[in-house]
Amino acid sequence: MTFTYRARTPSGRLVRGSVRAIDARIVYQQLRERMLTPSLIESSSQDFSLPRAWRRPRITERLAFFRAFSSLEQCGIDFSTAFDLLVGQARSGRFQDALVAIRSSVELSGEKLHAAMSQRPDEFSDLEVAMVAAGEEAGNREQIFDRLAGLLEHEHRIQKRLQSALLYPAIVVFVAVVITGYLFAVVVPQFGKLFSGFGVAPTGAMGALLALSALWTHPFPLLLVCAGALAMLAAFTRAIGTPAGALLFDRFVLRLPLVGDAVRKSIVARLFRVLSTLLQAGVNQIRALEIVSPVAGSPSFSQAIDAARDRLLAGLSASLEEAVEAASIFDPLTLGFIRVGSRAGNTPQMMVKIAEYFEEDVNALLAIVPTLVQTVVTIGLGAVVGLIVYVVYVPLSSLAAGIH
Repeated sequence: MTFTYRARTPSGRLVRGSVRAIDARIVYQQLRERMLTPSLIESSSQDFSLPRAWRRPRITERLAFFRAFSSLEQCGIDFSTAFDLLVGQARSGRFQDALVAIRSSVELSGEKLHAAMSQRPDEFSDLEVAMVAAGEEAGNREQIFDRLAGLLEHEHRIQKRLQSALLYPAIVVFVAVVITGYLFAVVVPQFGKLFSGFGVAPTGAMGALLALSALWTHPFPLLLVCAGALAMLAAFTRAIGTPAGALLFDRFVLRLPLVGDAVRKSIVARLFRVLSTLLQAGVNQIRALEIVSPVAGSPSFSQAIDAARDRLLAGLSASLEEAVEAASIFDPLTLGFIRVGSRAGNTPQMMVKIAEYFEEDVNALLAIVPTLVQTVVTIGLGAVVGLIVYVVYVPLSSLAAGIH
């Protein structure tokens, strides 16, 4: 379960946060071990709340944290002083509270930095925690922080590109919805009254438009439909919150045309870039696969990585190449890259090549998204214009013919 808490540090500072634990008693013990005095501990259901990625601090704030921490450690500044500076530069009070709690866990309880960060799932993602764990294990935390900042910068650029591409279509769709709503709420009922006043039966198409218009003027059936849609959304959210449901949904997304291909390539690029970093840092293959598993963000790929690790651990596969190939989720090109790298003795460098190759493919796919979206919106606008013409012109023609 996830519990939210409110507590005070030994200096009296109020901190808030969330931790995962079996029950509230364990949470209380964890807080006391971190020298925190809790004043409130309560469970928080995640079934119908916003996804963690939406509640997480903005990517720019986390990016600034990792970049600054990397620079401070490279300058030889001690952990306590560095965190004092990082707390001071945090833009939001919630992120400041998270950093204060993390510092308390590290300094007072002796926890590893990645373990303290893992107790703040609303602030740091699994990828970030796994990368920090890899850096601490390999002894090059400042380099890992710098690379993590680079990954976040790349993700931020993609987000900005998508936002720019979707801004114009969003505005157009909003205007189209408003115009369509006005037609059905105001214009179409007037035509119905006009037909009724002249004693002319409306056409079949006009009758369908009048029936749709009634949903706007008498919204109770529409409210029922919306309530049903919300109930289905809640049930869907609950379903994909289970391991089996998340796996089924993930497989569905990966099979989608275009979108699934982009998601798959971005996952492969992320996995092998992180895995390359771990292997170059001297982390053994089994431990590297264990760390990289949550980085995927995909139940299907996480299962494949776990299966590859288990095969290596049980001795069923003699090399990383055999273990990854037995996972049966990576495409032949990826397996070919790994095979060549294994035979040449430069598997980590070849993994970087895999990541760069697929990142270029994803960037190429993202480059066509604005054109594709604008084309779809243009077609949609044409359909809306056609609907307007149909609503205004065809009923008038039918009415004129009925009067004559």
